[in-house]
Amino acid sequence: MLNRIIKTIEQYDSIVLFRHEYPDMDAIGSQLGLKEIIQDAYPEKNVYALGGMSDVARHFTEKMDEATDEQIAASLAIITDTSNASRVDDQRYKLAKASIRIDHHIKTETFCDMEVVDEKATAACEIIALALRHANIRISKKAAQLLYSGLVADNIRFTITTVRPQTFLAASYLMEMGVDVLKCEQDNFASTYADYQYETKVRNKVRRIGNCLYAIMEPEDYLPLTFSQAKEKVYVLSGVQGIQVWALFTRMGDGIHYSASLRSKTYMVRDIAAQFGGGGHVCASGIKNLTKEQVLEIIQLLEKRSLQDI
Repeated sequence: MLNRIIKTIEQYDSIVLFRHEYPDMDAIGSQLGLKEIIQDAYPEKNVYALGGMSDVARHFTEKMDEATDEQIAASLAIITDTSNASRVDDQRYKLAKASIRIDHHIKTETFCDMEVVDEKATAACEIIALALRHANIRISKKAAQLLYSGLVADNIRFTITTVRPQTFLAASYLMEMGVDVLKCEQDNFASTYADYQYETKVRNKVRRIGNCLYAIMEPEDYLPLTFSQAKEKVYVLSGVQGIQVWALFTRMGDGIHYSASLRSKTYMVRDIAAQFGGGGHVCASGIKNLTKEQVLEIIQLLEKRSLQDI
């Protein structure tokens, strides 16, 4: 797989890297990590990391790159951590001469010329790190830091059910490249005071139905945080004994619709998300553009799911 990707990269003078909208750390880590790796290996090539700037990205870069339509049209596009075409943050990836996707979500569609999808991996960063390790390729400390941050963020410090022996091999390889574990902890899991205050609001608004916890949050609840910051706080509802499923519903920027983040340690929630146009992992999925009526319907489905025996 890595040999095929390397041979394809070598055919192009310009590489354009994409990831999903509202990026999490795995999206940013895999995108910016690959940028560092390609630039280090091929300093003569032009490498662009595109997409909207995010709070997660600010830990690692002052701004995202820019590229013209003409530059993209002459480039190879590499898309990381993105499960379907509509979620790519910058649809101009379609202009590229060729495209590669590196992803770990359950595959629902094919939208690139070369698809590297490992549904058993905990993160896109895991796939990349394992490929580099297998090929015995050394990378910079900066690139390793990005990949490690994406790895531990997506597998929540190695605590999700899809963690496997290869996950630790990926982490071991990245640590050998010089990862600063304490910095990673700060980048991924430390909270600002505003975050801390909002997390308290989420807990105060939580409701229990069956063995499910949920909270519905409005803009007046999360300001001065942005919508993208607020919707990531679903982890606040985790770790409660006896609770099998939890969900955070956050009013979107249009002031009308909601996004949903559905989570469980062991129960499937992806099928519920799929009923409303969402997707993701078996136990961690998201949905966008929900009406209030749909939110209430999803809560009822989550209640039923939380009471099932598995």
